[in-house]
Amino acid sequence: MKKRTLVALIPAALIILPYLSCKKATVVTEELPKLQAKSEITSRTTSSFVTNPKNLNIVMFVPTDNPALPDYKTRLTSLFVHFQSWLHTEMLRYGYDKYLGLSKVDSTGLVRFVEIPAAGPQSDYPYGSGSKILAEINTYKAAHPAEFSASSHTLILLPERTDGGGQPFYGSGKNCFALDNANMTVDKIPNASSNYIGGMLHELGHGLNLPHNHAKYASEEPSLGTSLMGSGNISFSKGQPTFLSEVDAAILNQNEVFQNTIPSGAAYESATAGISLSAAYNSTAQAINLSGTFTSNKDVSDILFYMDPDANGEGFGSNTNYNAVAWRFSPGAGNTISGTIPLNELYYKNNESYELEAKLLLKNGSVVVQSYHFDFLGGTPQIGLDKSAKFYQNANYGGYGVSLPPGEYTTANLLALGIRDNDVSSVSFGFGIKVIMYDGDNFTGSSTTLTAGSSYVSKFNDKASSIKVIEL
Repeated sequence: MKKRTLVALIPAALIILPYLSCKKATVVTEELPKLQAKSEITSRTTSSFVTNPKNLNIVMFVPTDNPALPDYKTRLTSLFVHFQSWLHTEMLRYGYDKYLGLSKVDSTGLVRFVEIPAAGPQSDYPYGSGSKILAEINTYKAAHPAEFSASSHTLILLPERTDGGGQPFYGSGKNCFALDNANMTVDKIPNASSNYIGGMLHELGHGLNLPHNHAKYASEEPSLGTSLMGSGNISFSKGQPTFLSEVDAAILNQNEVFQNTIPSGAAYESATAGISLSAAYNSTAQAINLSGTFTSNKDVSDILFYMDPDANGEGFGSNTNYNAVAWRFSPGAGNTISGTIPLNELYYKNNESYELEAKLLLKNGSVVVQSYHFDFLGGTPQIGLDKSAKFYQNANYGGYGVSLPPGEYTTANLLALGIRDNDVSSVSFGFGIKVIMYDGDNFTGSSTTLTAGSSYVSKFNDKASSIKVIEL
């Protein structure tokens, strides 16, 4: 009997400015990487924080029955100055001398908070109420535009609920949510019982366009600790080594609230762009070499690659990519792409499927994404199957296996190539393709589309009578 294993699949896509979110910033079940050193984080005085032409909007959204704590402006000013200093120090690691912009209230010297009275009590704003809160904020903003900076980014705080209910704590687009309580203060780092401080910084990262990504296995985790946009919400709160990855620093370098001068052109203006990518596996160097070209009608500053494994059948997507490892490369002459991914930097490389996201980071802060998929089998990336898929008789890549390059294959074609009718149970992927399998001859009947390998094709097991392998 063929063993049944379900694998989640999503289609490849070209995306502009992807949606970013976390299910919860305070989850404590994420595995912490091994940490070998404690980092020193230098806090700056509240009188020395940096204000840019465009700054982060910080809203305190106050339900009718849950008032803001009276000291929040002073207490959170110190915390945000701490965040600003930490981000600046981390960006300097990669040569970016940029600060997160914080608006100042000249009369007090404190960070500017926009305090907005909510329309209802705290029970009206549970965990999933982000869109409702944003609607009320936008109504207030329309009536009080001078209280806001001209930026696209807003951090929304709510006093911690006193009735035991949940509340928003996640990133959504260029907005992010967190809570405030008396322990949200610099002198509560480390905190053995709460991840809220690191959670606020992590979700702020999402609100500043940062996706999840993990430390590299060999070159980062042992010396730098935990990536902020991995499980850094936990490590930062605990005072353990936490760092900003190079891809995150590159994205923040182009973020509108990190610019000390007003750039020409509109921030985040979309581009007409495209990516053409190929891959080659170097078994001697144990590395994947990526090459290709791109087109864009907007200036490109960096090329970013995210390697996201489908570990333990978790699938791909914004809340399953905590273990994605990422690289930054400079664009080459003539709009060329070139980069090397050493396999020793990956955590998963046995029999996992991978989504590789190639991203063009534009100088206006926008991001263009093209997704590709390939598999590891027995520790070897199936890059040798470039532009091909391999079809197996049994689950878990057992029985006979036949590779098919891009093309259309009827039942007769498959039989001639060694694939029996209604006999495919698993599929492994090369690079830059998708597969459509049909239960009828000549591409008729019901079908299933695969954009990543599957150790068991689930409801389409032993049903394929014709197949299309399509180059992306």
